[in-house]
Amino acid sequence: MDPLLLTQRTAAGLELTLNRPDKRNALSRALIAGLTEALQQADGDPGVRSVILTGAGTAFCAGLDLREVAASTPDQSEIDAASLLTLFETIDNLSKPVIAAVNGPAVAGGAGLVSVCDIVICGGSGQIGYPEIKRGLVAAIVMTYLLRLVSERQAKYLLLTGETLSSARALEFGLCNEVVPDERLLLRAREYAEIFAGYPPQALANTKRLLNRVRGLQHADAVEEARKLNASMRLTAESRAGISQFFGRT
Repeated sequence: MDPLLLTQRTAAGLELTLNRPDKRNALSRALIAGLTEALQQADGDPGVRSVILTGAGTAFCAGLDLREVAASTPDQSEIDAASLLTLFETIDNLSKPVIAAVNGPAVAGGAGLVSVCDIVICGGSGQIGYPEIKRGLVAAIVMTYLLRLVSERQAKYLLLTGETLSSARALEFGLCNEVVPDERLLLRAREYAEIFAGYPPQALANTKRLLNRVRGLQHADAVEEARKLNASMRLTAESRAGISQFFGRT
């Protein structure tokens, strides 16, 4: 049987491909567990400088496996919700940049994956949507991440209508960074990975950490956190090397 998750190491980082193309890469319990484990391992691997996440076939991810959802007991539903949250939080807090290469529909939980990635590139056939309401569900966990990306007015539109946006519309909403032709999608994601591979890893990790840290703070507390990190980063070996390199070029 084919693995649910394809992994490929490159000089720039790690590429993870959801591999249930016959199910439009729906997130089964096993796939959620495997993806979470792969990301956690990548977080502790100094050879991985960034992660690219994409899907096999013509879809990025169709969301949760609804067959599993339909058969869930109350206890299993609690476990599944916690597992999904752990996956999203793992991506959100990963110390390396995570790049989504959206190669087709990314809907429901698939849109949730996109919402927590750091860089999102859509192919021309890419789509992003939150259609849970059409199935009698609420995009509850995903909503918390979506509200960091768009206005409340836009979030209400997306969550209440369940409309799936084209890649061009997703760009207008701020749900992706750029749109490229399908044939250039993975190439463009790898270009970002190469950029990040050339940057000091501690600076990347601390930038992500501060972004997450200040999000829930009052302004006075946020700028104090920023001041402390600003001061400490001036003393790192990475910054000393970077500054020396700068003066060596000028």
